Amino acid sequence: MLTALSVNVPERAEGLKRLRNRLRRDRVDVQVSRARGVSLRHITYTSYSGEVRLDRADRLIGAQRSQLLCSEKLVFPMSSGYRRFYSRSFSARLCANMALETLRLCPSAARLRCGIYDPKGVASDFLLQSLAYCVNPVVIEGDNEIYSLARERALTELGAPVTVTRNLSELERCGFVLAPTGIDVPLKLSPDAVVLTSGEPSTPVSGEVYYKYSFRMPNGFDALKPDELSEEYFCSALYTLGAQYELGSIVPLNCCGKYGSQTVNSLSELLDNRAKKAYNM
Repeated sequence: MLTALSVNVPERAEGLKRLRNRLRRDRVDVQVSRARGVSLRHITYTSYSGEVRLDRADRLIGAQRSQLLCSEKLVFPMSSGYRRFYSRSFSARLCANMALETLRLCPSAARLRCGIYDPKGVASDFLLQSLAYCVNPVVIEGDNEIYSLARERALTELGAPVTVTRNLSELERCGFVLAPTGIDVPLKLSPDAVVLTSGEPSTPVSGEVYYKYSFRMPNGFDALKPDELSEEYFCSALYTLGAQYELGSIVPLNCCGKYGSQTVNSLSELLDNRAKKAYNM
């Protein structure tokens, strides 16, 4: 069962009503909902004093305190044992799915130099699938052999060469870059490079970076989702904690970043035009 915590602080009252509110005890309400094989326990803490007494809800939350679904605005004391659930696994899937569909629809994909920045090694399956559309992609790997093994498979089974390296400068030659688990180191890329990643980069990255995804949540789950949680965050919990792995096949409707918004079609058209331009040069 998933557990979500919402905090409701009534608007500041005046006069006698304010005094009555200060004397009222905080209220904890619990609602259990079910949909598509998933159960959600939604705990709503109403604080009339403006303070949140976690001990009042502790018995209800129980072992779920270390993976609570809640707004990022809700900050817990480090010593409390309470932790907000967070995972990029689902966002990484959205990112890779959009990248693969973009390559599939791009007529000039074979002219694109594609790069994968994935030191955690979560998207080796994307590499093998992308070889149906692009040639000799560049992979920046980490301290594991996942991509080295994928490179051997690509060469043995498909006869396709793949460059696997730790040299970040290799990405400068790439026009399309996938960074499924986010970007936390400076990446010097071509100004025309298009980057799909999960979460806004924490360091400077050249090129056009898109990191937020919109998609259609499957029917039924929308009735479970607390209002203050984004669809991407809630589906991340369904995917990671609720074993709803079918969500991992969703292709986003669009992606957003500081350069605006792109659909799969508009992104593939953009890359097609840039690949043709670079090829003609």
